[in-house]
Amino acid sequence: MKNVLAVDIGGTHFRTGLFDEQGRRLLVLEGDTDRVAGRDWMLSQIASRCRDLMEQTDAPVKACGLSFGGPVDFPHQKVTSVHSSGWKGFELGKWTEKTLGVPCRLDNDANAGALGEYHFGAGRGSKLMVYITISTGIGSGIIYEGKLLRGKDYMAGEIGHIPISDSGSLCSCGGRGCLESFSSGAAMESRALEWSKRRPEHVERMLELSGGPEITAKGLMMAAAEGDQPANQILKETARWLAHGILMIIRILNPEVIVLGGGVGQSGELLLKTLRNALDEIASPTITYSTEIVSATLGTYSALYGAAAIGLGVE
Repeated sequence: MKNVLAVDIGGTHFRTGLFDEQGRRLLVLEGDTDRVAGRDWMLSQIASRCRDLMEQTDAPVKACGLSFGGPVDFPHQKVTSVHSSGWKGFELGKWTEKTLGVPCRLDNDANAGALGEYHFGAGRGSKLMVYITISTGIGSGIIYEGKLLRGKDYMAGEIGHIPISDSGSLCSCGGRGCLESFSSGAAMESRALEWSKRRPEHVERMLELSGGPEITAKGLMMAAAEGDQPANQILKETARWLAHGILMIIRILNPEVIVLGGGVGQSGELLLKTLRNALDEIASPTITYSTEIVSATLGTYSALYGAAAIGLGVE
C-alpha cells in the first residue's frame, strides 16, 4: 500500500493532505493564506507540512498532486498568481518534486475541484459535468467521459473570465466585465464595502458576523441566511450575474450536472434557491433544460481530493 500527498493552494486558505491509493483522506493540515507574505512564505509552509505528513505514515509516498488557485501553464507545470506576489512563471511542479523527492504534477484549482467531485463527489457517474468554484475568484473545470476538457491552449473552462457586460470594475485578469468581477466572493465584498460607505447603519450585522473590521463574503452569506435585507440584496445581485454565466454553460454544453464549490458555492440551499430564481427569470420558456445544479458534496475539500486524484494518476 502506497500513499499520495495532496496540496491545495488558494487565495484565502491552503491545505495539505495525505491520501491512500483508494483516494481516502487520511490526514489534513490547514492554514490561512498570507497574501502579503507572498510566494516564499507559502513554499515554506507547504514544504514543512508535507514533510510532517510524510513522517506520520509508515507507507511510502509515491507522488504528490497540487491544486493552485490561479492560472497554470499546464504543459510546463508553471503557475502565476493574480492574488499574491512572486508566482509569475514559477515552476511549482519542479520545485515540489525537488523539495519532497517524489514525482509531482499540478493543475489549477477549478480543474482539481472538478476531478475531486467527479471521482469522489457529486459528479460520480455523470458523462458531462461542469464544476464551478466560487471563492475569492471564479473558475470551472469540465469533465467529459471521465477526462478533463482542457482545450487547445489548456484554458478551457475559464468561465470566470467570460465577459458578461461592457461595464463593471477591472477584473483581476486585467479585463473588464468578467463574470468574476460580478459574482465572486471578492465582488460580493466590494458591494458590501459600497453599502458600508453609503449606509453604514445597514451593514452592522454583516460586520458582526464577519468578525470586523471588514465585511467578508462568509459573513455576508451568514447574514443573508438570517434574513438580513442588505445582505440578501447583494446576494440576489450576485446570483443574477452568476445565472447569466451558468445559462451560457447550459446552452453551449448542456451538461448533466453543474456542481458549485468554493467558499461561496458551499452556501447550500441559500445560494441554490437564489440562483434558481435568477435562472427562472432569464431562461427561455421554449428552450428548456434538465441540467441539475447542486452543491459540491466534498465541501471545501473538492480541490484537495482532486489534487489527490492527480497524484494517483487518475486525471
